[in-house]
Amino acid sequence: MSGPKGVQCKHIAEEPILRLLRSFDGKWATWRDTDLMPTVVPAFPAGTPAKVVMAKMASLIRRGLVDGCTCGCRGDYVLTDRGAEWPRRRYGA
Repeated sequence: MSGPKGVQCKHIAEEPILRLLRSFDGKWATWRDTDLMPTVVPAFPAGTPAKVVMAKMASLIRRGLVDGCTCGCRGDYVLTDRGAEWPRRRYGA
């Protein structure tokens, strides 16, 4: 299945990803599209390639908003304290 043409991680909004991770209440999530464990895939546009999902998650990890692994394994992504505060800091909400 091909994804959105030319989509790059800079085109993906952070807020839906951070909100989804917050909804998992500390449980880790994977980058894979699976029903077996929590996944960040629903926060991305339909058909987003896995390499773009992993690149976006790596960007969030570098910025300290998410913790996890960028090697291509499961990911084990969880929201950091900084990530939990991010929407409030950015938008004053």
